[in-house]
Amino acid sequence: MSLQVRHLPALVATAMLAMAAQAAAPGQITLNAEQILRAGIATAPVVSSAGGTGGQVLAGTVVAPTNAITVISAVVSGVVRQIHVQSLQQVKASTPVATLFSQPLMEMQRDYLHLAIAARLAQDKLARNENLLKEGIIALSRVQDSRGAAQQAGIAAKERYQALRAAGIGDAAIRALVSSNTLSPTVTIVAGVRGTLQEVTMTPGQRIEAGMPLATVSKDGARWIEFQASRQQAALIRTGDMLQLNHCGSAKVIAVSAQVNSTNQSTLVRAVPTATDDCLKLNEFIEATTQGTAGATGLRVPAAAIVRNGEASFVFVRNATGFEAVKVEVAAGASAGATDPVAVTGKLVAGNPVAVKGLVALKGAWIGLGADGAP
Repeated sequence: MSLQVRHLPALVATAMLAMAAQAAAPGQITLNAEQILRAGIATAPVVSSAGGTGGQVLAGTVVAPTNAITVISAVVSGVVRQIHVQSLQQVKASTPVATLFSQPLMEMQRDYLHLAIAARLAQDKLARNENLLKEGIIALSRVQDSRGAAQQAGIAAKERYQALRAAGIGDAAIRALVSSNTLSPTVTIVAGVRGTLQEVTMTPGQRIEAGMPLATVSKDGARWIEFQASRQQAALIRTGDMLQLNHCGSAKVIAVSAQVNSTNQSTLVRAVPTATDDCLKLNEFIEATTQGTAGATGLRVPAAAIVRNGEASFVFVRNATGFEAVKVEVAAGASAGATDPVAVTGKLVAGNPVAVKGLVALKGAWIGLGADGAP
């Protein structure tokens, strides 16, 4: 069967509808029930987030954002002598987490003492040479050499000083080290941030290497809720939609995953609570009801209802005399031709029947294809 023969019914229907629409107002296609049936036109209702698409129940879990997790680790290797905290404990920045016995720490202190003494001697030599220069005993070049040596010695000592601070030795302890020349083999690691200890990964007596994680802290106040939405639910949710939580107020959708979970075929929907208090607990199971986008109409139509004419998008809305072509704006990211509903704005009302089948014939009649004198 040739291409022309296979498409003959659609072409005939298009021509008949075009002739029926000739006398109608622009955008209006006048059809009776028999013509609509013969052309195979079917409709589906426009739905609203506040009605047909609202009230969806989503289930999710409270999690910590990736940028709210801090890893506590040791800069130097050693052996865990004592653990001062336990998981789920609230900590401050200065809360002691663990005490380590570290031989490398003693070596760092020894190196710092050597460099600090060398820097002090270099400064003394520079001061003597500057006095000799004033008296005209030595040349300027010797003072310049002394000044360069003093600067290098000072930089080396400061570098080791910063390394000790990074290892957990405070300023007061470093000053005491210089005054007493007494090395300490232990260091206390502190939390560094305010929050909740999620996990303590060390045990007393354990040998740890430099940089090995000792514990993780979740900062206070930062929370995400990650919902698992079905395919039908995810198709009706957009970034910016509001969710009513079963407690703790509401949350705003900040992301909808572009892929599905291979295990259960669900889509990840991430939301941020609007409440500033700490009523949500990490790992808490929570339910929410969709409310739609704040300040938006929340209208959605089947993607199959969208037709293009140039750069504009339209839907065919059924009325008492046939169908009317209504211009709509399709939400960013929606793609015509898909099976899921898409968000639109335009002169539509929830419940309006829009054509989802027979669009070829309707569009042909609308733009005049097949009518007498049509190109």
